[in-house]
Amino acid sequence: MNAPVLLQHFALAGTGTCLPERRVTAEELDARLGLAAGWTRRHTGVAVRHQCAPGETATDLGARAARAALADAGLRLRDLDLIVDASTCQQQPIPSNAALLQEALGAEASGTAAFDIHASCLSFVVALATVNALFAAGMHRRALIVSAETPLQGVNWADPASACLMGDGAAAAVVTRRDAPLGACAYRYETFAEFAHVCEVAAGGHRLPPYAYTPERDAQFRFFMDGPRLHKAASRHLPPLVRRVLAEAGADRGALEVVPHQASGPAVELIARRLGIARDRLHSSLAEHGNLVAAGIPFALHGLRKKPGAGARTMLLGTAAGYSQAAFIFTR
Repeated sequence: MNAPVLLQHFALAGTGTCLPERRVTAEELDARLGLAAGWTRRHTGVAVRHQCAPGETATDLGARAARAALADAGLRLRDLDLIVDASTCQQQPIPSNAALLQEALGAEASGTAAFDIHASCLSFVVALATVNALFAAGMHRRALIVSAETPLQGVNWADPASACLMGDGAAAAVVTRRDAPLGACAYRYETFAEFAHVCEVAAGGHRLPPYAYTPERDAQFRFFMDGPRLHKAASRHLPPLVRRVLAEAGADRGALEVVPHQASGPAVELIARRLGIARDRLHSSLAEHGNLVAAGIPFALHGLRKKPGAGARTMLLGTAAGYSQAAFIFTR
């Protein structure tokens, strides 16, 4: 069955990013964890990551990125009618991250609708597609999407293969409703739950609540990833997804700028090889900040917007815990 034509009802009006001041190099991690010199850089592709200072939160980072995006768009907080927090890291069980973000942004944002979209590393992509649908329905006109992540607080340093990937940071985008659609776009999101536990934090929710923590259960409260199984799932399922989205958009992959999930250096290279994407069209900033979870895609998208001569048609592409995968082709 042919998918219905999806129209792009939004314009990307502004973007902004924020990284904590504290820098942690690959060499520092090698020494701290007793790894062979060069191990972290070689296995992860990350040269530097940033880490929050004591007392600094994802909300702090998100608010700074939001203000940068608003300045880039030439808009004020009072111009917004929607705030979406698209993050994986939760500041607390309730209220939503978006409510805490609005609090950090101050009184000018008071009364603006605010909610979370949590789709792990794909949260920004899902949020952008959701906002496009809300614009199509005429429900909102100006939205702020923020992804703010502090994964270094939850890594398992006994597992350097995953822990050394991560970095703290935030990225934001301001999107505005177009009176006339910009043209066709394409979006697909798929979940294969047989791989649900290859990437997870098992504890901290109602199944194993925080008050049930014991030192013996520490690993269950921290990030876990089975990299080989995750790569196997992506190798099998991601190429067909990309082919379908390209066909729906009527797009040639060679003409697209591609912003992938910044999972790891090897993962980005795998995407380039398996999907036949030219390296100069694949936009990754992973080496400079590490895996920013959901903030990785909008962070690299911000860099792409500032790159002279880059094409306008763009594909956001990635995988997430679940196992889920998504692709969104639109015009910047």
